[in-house]
Amino acid sequence: MIIQSTCLAAFAMGVFVTQRVHKKSVKVGIQTAVSRRPADNFKASKHSRLAVWASAVFGVGALACIALFSLPLWTIGATVFLFLITMVFASQSNKMAAKRSAPLRYLRALQAPIPQQARYALYFSEPRLLTPYQVTMWLAPLLSLGEPFVILLKERKHMKHFPKDERFDVLVVSDIPASIPFLPPNTEVVFYVNNSMVNLGVIQANPHVTHVQLLHGDSDKPPSYNPMSRVYDKLFVAGEMAIDRYARHGVPMDRAKFEIVGRPQLTVPNRPAPNPRKTIVYMTTWAGMFEDSNFCSLSQAHDILHRTVTAVEKVDVVFKPHPISMKDPIWKTVESKIQNVSKDLPDGVTFRLASHYENPLGLYQQADVLITDVSSTLIDFLYTGKPYLVTNPHGCSPQDLDKYPSIKGGGLLMKDCSNLQKLLADCFDEDTLRETRLKLRTYAFGDFGRPQGEAFQEACAALLTTSPQASHHP
Repeated sequence: MIIQSTCLAAFAMGVFVTQRVHKKSVKVGIQTAVSRRPADNFKASKHSRLAVWASAVFGVGALACIALFSLPLWTIGATVFLFLITMVFASQSNKMAAKRSAPLRYLRALQAPIPQQARYALYFSEPRLLTPYQVTMWLAPLLSLGEPFVILLKERKHMKHFPKDERFDVLVVSDIPASIPFLPPNTEVVFYVNNSMVNLGVIQANPHVTHVQLLHGDSDKPPSYNPMSRVYDKLFVAGEMAIDRYARHGVPMDRAKFEIVGRPQLTVPNRPAPNPRKTIVYMTTWAGMFEDSNFCSLSQAHDILHRTVTAVEKVDVVFKPHPISMKDPIWKTVESKIQNVSKDLPDGVTFRLASHYENPLGLYQQADVLITDVSSTLIDFLYTGKPYLVTNPHGCSPQDLDKYPSIKGGGLLMKDCSNLQKLLADCFDEDTLRETRLKLRTYAFGDFGRPQGEAFQEACAALLTTSPQASHHP
């Protein structure tokens, strides 16, 4: 009876450990995936699987022999130790094999139909973001081109956020140095949506394609007039405001680099029926990496929200902080204070904290008024024609409006936010800045009044006609 129990326990342990090693192999496959196709993921080799099962059989047999011949306890310990060491070795072997095979698996992924046909690619790297919203906001415009394209990700964690679609592919290049050409073979145009320094390596390694900076929004912040923009062949911008911004800040740029494409993601919302109940959306930017780009009002968020929920009757208030704000050292404190806002709301007032997955474009549609920082959110919302207020954590003076022209279409808060209620009342009653705001919209968006995305589609088509590799295609 003791012998049978010992053998059964040994067998159970062997199966359990073997399954654990197998699960680790599957996990390794996911962690080193180069595309969304299962065939391109790492699978433990036949040799590795045989080694795992052989070690399991060895462990079971050894323990059974120990039980049958009543060998000393130390032999049981030694056998279990050797058994586990073999399993660890098999697991590590799978990890090493997965890493080594990643470049070859990537090359195999490039042989799939979409990468073979794609003439457009979009390269993206931003490890700090929880979601790749900077890319996903461009999916619809890219799909509107009617051409297969490829998204190349430096960070594998972002791959899961892209929907499965037969019109584009998502590949991961994290295990391939940027200095090695890794673009699909027929690529003519590479798009970028941020000023990540790793973009430079991609540009340098691929001099025979057209490199286009889209950015993930147009704002009066320094990233929208970054001198690094000179390295791109083309800068797709929303309108004349974006072009003038470079000159205004002493960044000389060849006018031929610019293409005005508007913001193809944006639409003018349908005018809703009059409703006494209003919606106010408050959205913050992030603090940035340098003080000159820090327009974030996160430290004032509690005060702004408290004043907002008490300023207007019958109002729904939505707060959406920037996704990177969740990593800010002050976020926990801010979040705790914000939760207190919802505990004592006036009658007829609701408040909610938006998820970082929530699409800002949907919030623009809902909002009757937007409160935001100097950021791309401000200019995107300008497209709707609806009123907005601009936070002022650094106490900018009216003279600073020339540096930040996007502010001119909205009410500027005082540093202590004491005029918030007065400005909101103007938005809902007289809206004295309406005419200024509509003129500013034409200045900011060169495609306003044209069919949505038409300017973007024309600019992309022109690149395929004139790009260095266009002659390679029939």
